[in-house]
Amino acid sequence: MTEWLTELKRAMIVACALLAAGGCANLPSPGTRLDADGLHNAIVADNADYVRAAVDAHWVGVDSSIPAPVYMEGTPLITIAARAGSVDVVRYLIAAGADLNAQTPAYETALMLATYFPTENGESSSRQEQVAHMLVEAGAAVNAHPYSYTALAYAAYQGRDDLIVYLIKHGAHVNTGFNANQVYVNTPLMMAAIQGHASSAALLLRAGADARTRLISSGYTAAELAAKHNGRSLVPLLRCAEAAGPGPAFIQRCERSAAR
Repeated sequence: MTEWLTELKRAMIVACALLAAGGCANLPSPGTRLDADGLHNAIVADNADYVRAAVDAHWVGVDSSIPAPVYMEGTPLITIAARAGSVDVVRYLIAAGADLNAQTPAYETALMLATYFPTENGESSSRQEQVAHMLVEAGAAVNAHPYSYTALAYAAYQGRDDLIVYLIKHGAHVNTGFNANQVYVNTPLMMAAIQGHASSAALLLRAGADARTRLISSGYTAAELAAKHNGRSLVPLLRCAEAAGPGPAFIQRCERSAAR
């Protein structure tokens, strides 16, 4: 026990040195419970030194879950960092061996959150895009089981064409589901169609997305979802793609036809 306390005090000294700008006031003392709010705020602020100090002091593990907005029951540290675009924290967690495919209570991975959320102040999503690249290059799974949304679907919903291209290049499936014609959740093409992202839909179609696929729950295709929501201008292209079937040559013909 004495040795353990000595190590913990040593970790506190290191933590204080790392956190010289903010002092040690926000770190818990030996034997007290972790300040989950303080840790959450440090992750969102991209304070990797704070997170590292907390891990080194054994107040939290790299795969621990803590409460966060929307996930009050707790969610893994890496999902909080990815959602916030906290590049330095994600870099630390990757290096420390965190589970890159850990999920939120809603079954979202860090990669999915990085492809969906912008920065906290609503400006450029470049930090989240950097996080997405880091996760993929570190070995995060780009695909999910047939009953789940995917990072590509989230990127398509937000119209993030650069991420769509990147994810497809790194093995993301444009067609998801347990068979070629029916799915439980929206495909990437359906997500782009719902939001009316024309360039995203075109990218997915050129990559082989099948516009004939239907949702099991409603029977809707991407074209029908587009008409029902924000993508009415995409209906001619998607209807043509339904009739033509998947394939780059057919899709180029459909694009020309829809542009007339």
